[in-house]
Amino acid sequence: MFDVKILARSFVNWQRSMHYRIGLLRALSILFCASLMLACTAQTPREEAANSAPQPESSQHHTVALLGATGMVGGYLLEAALRRGYTVRALARNPAKLAQFGRRITIITGDARDPAVIRELLLGSDVVVSALGPVKADGDASRLINTTVTRNVLEAMPSEDISLYIAVSGAAVVMPGDQRNLLGWWIRTLAQVGLRGALQDKQAEYDLLADSDVNWTLVRCPLIDPQPFDSPPLVSLKTPPAFRVRAGEVAQFMMKQLDARDFVRQGPFLGSRDLGI
Repeated sequence: MFDVKILARSFVNWQRSMHYRIGLLRALSILFCASLMLACTAQTPREEAANSAPQPESSQHHTVALLGATGMVGGYLLEAALRRGYTVRALARNPAKLAQFGRRITIITGDARDPAVIRELLLGSDVVVSALGPVKADGDASRLINTTVTRNVLEAMPSEDISLYIAVSGAAVVMPGDQRNLLGWWIRTLAQVGLRGALQDKQAEYDLLADSDVNWTLVRCPLIDPQPFDSPPLVSLKTPPAFRVRAGEVAQFMMKQLDARDFVRQGPFLGSRDLGI
């Protein structure tokens, strides 16, 4: 027979323990949100802010090999390249998604994980721009997508004498020289918990580029908001300057770097003003 008093006492202790744990989780959640809001609203150091003056359009022509053209950032990149008068060779598994651009671009149909497709995409190009990332609908097929595609690009670049590879990466990716503040630490922690596979892929992509001899720039972005350009983004080589960044501002920054080359073999963090959490 069970001792009713012992069972009752155990149940009461269990309830107290659960109340304590729930209270602790709530307190940690409040602390997290408060800390994140404080970090996001803190003034960005002057030396880490991008020049807010309007930038002139490039007078140098480029033929851009574009990866991820049908995605959110990729769409902004495609439009920005065309506005600058660049020739664009865009890769798409489903070319119908780019039909609206007609003869303004050259569409290469295929899968970026196929080395032969990448070689075809890079023909006649002088820069490679990538906004490629895992597609949820692809399931396991999207694992290591960035590492696989970047390896294909690095192998194909020498034969075309391509001068730069610039790609969208994540703010949780670690590089030498990082000095993350509280916001930067939270962003990396959240990615380690909720996006571990994607983070490992992005980190391995950086390792490939760091070990190569090519000129590259990895644009490390926090949460990307699907908004158009509003103002030049905040830029830092030390820590993410904001929790979110506008997709249009990422695209404009990347297009500018085709000529400016301010961050060759580096990984600038981007962030947008006035977006909050």
